[in-house]
Amino acid sequence: MKDIRNELSTLSFEDLQKLKEKVGAKVYKEVVFGKQSISHEARVFKRDNKNRPREMSSKKPVRMLRDVVSVKKQEPRDPRFDPLCGTFDKKEFAENYNFLSNARVNDMKMIKNELKQTTDPEKELSLRRLLQRLNDQQKATKRKKLESERKDKQRLEVEAEFKQGKQPHFKNKSEARVESLVKQYEELKKKGAGRIQRHLKRRQQKVKKRSFRTPVTTN
Repeated sequence: MKDIRNELSTLSFEDLQKLKEKVGAKVYKEVVFGKQSISHEARVFKRDNKNRPREMSSKKPVRMLRDVVSVKKQEPRDPRFDPLCGTFDKKEFAENYNFLSNARVNDMKMIKNELKQTTDPEKELSLRRLLQRLNDQQKATKRKKLESERKDKQRLEVEAEFKQGKQPHFKNKSEARVESLVKQYEELKKKGAGRIQRHLKRRQQKVKKRSFRTPVTTN
């Protein structure tokens, strides 16, 4: 190999170029420069100081997103559809929050006392509206409670008829509505004829408002 290199050193540049084209660039480099051992070991990037940032290879692609701090992903939970929270019991919910009805009654008493003392017409109007809203909420709560008691009573009656071997009569919506209106009328009758008249007047006003809201179709 040494003799070949000495012989090649005497050739001109043109002859060397022709020889390179003839034998190939790879063989020519091995003859002239010798075989070079290529190290396949991964390069270790070390830091002169441990407090410095670590040097990274430029050949290694960088990820688009980096997890700088691992944060536990929080999954949203809706208790209405989560089986771990149990099933919703409307009756139990009403019993647990029954204290709100008592608190509403106390608020209504405080507003009535404040109405007797106030002389400001704007404040009086605001208090009356608030009192009317609380009164409507209280009536709605009482009506729901009575409706729930009526359904429980009806269910017990049906179960009792089943046990006796009878065919129970299931009331449809129209029958239940008529029965509810009759009971409501009887309760108003106990309180006086004036209450019935006021109730009928309010119902007429509601029906009149609904008729105004009904959209009119035109050809």
